[in-house]
Amino acid sequence: MGRISLFIRHILLLALAVGILWVAGCSSEKSNLNEESATDKVLFAYVGANLKEPFSDLATAYEKKTGVKIEITYNNSGALLNQVEIAQKGDIFMPGGMPFINKAKEKGVIDEVAGPIAYHTPVIVVPQDNPANIKSIYDLANPDVTLLVPDLEATAIGKTIAQVFEKTSETDQIKQNIIAHLESPAKVMAAIKIGQANAGIVEYSNSLKDADTVNRIEIDADINVVDEIPIASLTFATNKEEVRDFIDFVGVKGPTTFEEHGFKITK
Repeated sequence: MGRISLFIRHILLLALAVGILWVAGCSSEKSNLNEESATDKVLFAYVGANLKEPFSDLATAYEKKTGVKIEITYNNSGALLNQVEIAQKGDIFMPGGMPFINKAKEKGVIDEVAGPIAYHTPVIVVPQDNPANIKSIYDLANPDVTLLVPDLEATAIGKTIAQVFEKTSETDQIKQNIIAHLESPAKVMAAIKIGQANAGIVEYSNSLKDADTVNRIEIDADINVVDEIPIASLTFATNKEEVRDFIDFVGVKGPTTFEEHGFKITK
């Protein structure tokens, strides 16, 4: 009986040890699940089409750092604002310029604004042979010019360009030479490269990417209008702490990242 009792005792001790290990394993697994769920968050951002490359880099870097995923829709700023109004959801709004932030404020969808992260700066681009002999913004009023511009109402850079035209006192003549309003400065650049017009206006960063195929003509500083590129949180953001953290991250890392992609970070 003594040996049987001792054997049973050993069995019970072994079972107890296995049970403790199993419970510990479950607790560890549960802890890991909790850790995963803590970072299993998604922020949704509405971002200007011309900001795609630098913003994508920032979103990727933030996700690697925090585990928080940034889902992004890119479009011109006017279309983005319409999407925000209709959807009534999302976390971050980063249009190409302040006019669309101000419109969004009027509609009551903006919570906090930060920036400027960078600046957008209009420049003239022409084919390398410069067939219309463009030398300044005033030459865009010449009768032989065919001009392409980003949409003057729906894009942030377009709104800025419209202000530039007004400052030349030759607005009507310049606008008569516009043969198309395109969805983005990138599309203007693509059209100039294949000879669809003899002049276009884009953002400074666009002109750097294709410096070997087009000529850039800077607009005189006393005429040009340089706008801020901001970032804002939306009023219906659900993960406000993460949104604020991401905006702080962009405030710190954003200028360097935008500069790497050709944007100016000073006026």
